[in-house]
Amino acid sequence: MNVVILGSTGSIGTQTLEIIKKHKKEFSVLGLVCHSNKALLLKQAKAFHSPIAILASKTPEKIYKLIRRKDVDVVVNAISGAAGLAPSIEALKAGKTLLLANKESIVLEGAKLNRLAKKHNAKILPLDSEHHAILRLLKTQNLEKYSSRKVAKITITCSGGPFFGFNSNQLKKVTPKNALKNPNWKMGPKILIESATLLNKGFELIEAHHLFHCPLSKLDAIIDRKSFVHAVVSFRASNSSPAHSLALAYRPDMRTVIADTLLGYPANNKKLKFLTGRKLKDYPFKKIDHKTFSAIRKILAAHRKGQVKIFYKKSEKNIGLFLKNKILFTEITP
Repeated sequence: MNVVILGSTGSIGTQTLEIIKKHKKEFSVLGLVCHSNKALLLKQAKAFHSPIAILASKTPEKIYKLIRRKDVDVVVNAISGAAGLAPSIEALKAGKTLLLANKESIVLEGAKLNRLAKKHNAKILPLDSEHHAILRLLKTQNLEKYSSRKVAKITITCSGGPFFGFNSNQLKKVTPKNALKNPNWKMGPKILIESATLLNKGFELIEAHHLFHCPLSKLDAIIDRKSFVHAVVSFRASNSSPAHSLALAYRPDMRTVIADTLLGYPANNKKLKFLTGRKLKDYPFKKIDHKTFSAIRKILAAHRKGQVKIFYKKSEKNIGLFLKNKILFTEITP
């Protein structure tokens, strides 16, 4: 299977290459793309015998040409921010299997991407822990999308970030250095700030809405301080089983998600733990303080008004300003 990795020098890109290295017989790296880290890009290309290595900051058209190649089977989009949207569109137009770690693509143009995937017989597979977990849980009932007849509710989790339990006055004193510390995950600076503010969780609810055709009213978020549980799906009673909730848990390591997705969701993946019954009922989840951390509420309101693109651009700009110490942490969320 020939793979192209967009954002190969970032966190998701490098971890994807780690997985491919362990499965050399199944995968071949046909092309690598990064923004500006030329030294690491060339090192990766040499190590994985990739015939194509592109600096995205200079030649976007070359990237699209690479994606369209007939011998490309899988495109991993791990580009950060809104810049990842155009490559997602190209991958779907070319009928590729798109492993999507760029949530902005779905948040900004979810309906369009779904139409393109259907029209060109392409696939969108989520490459993040929450949506990977949702898909895995739905698959236990032979589903890949939300079904009002079979699913009562879908809940995603978050760590609560480094400032769980803080009040608004404490948040005003937060520095960029403080905010770039996640208790469980290793990520790039932008997503770390989004995680600290809970902006990412609002975006992920919209992402789940588009990926699984699920009404926002049937989606929720909750805190797991350990980031062990990644999603919970509450199933309705059927002829074959009573109403029950099922959670998917695994250690917070994106390599688990990447490997499971690349390898086609193998049934015998021992790293995945399914929780139900008493184990799930007694799990120490925490509620989100939506008054202090208002990002989720504001994002969903913007989405309902058709203004999520405007909201996203403002939040992206504000993250940059905060990292330069030009605005307060509490001013990031528009």
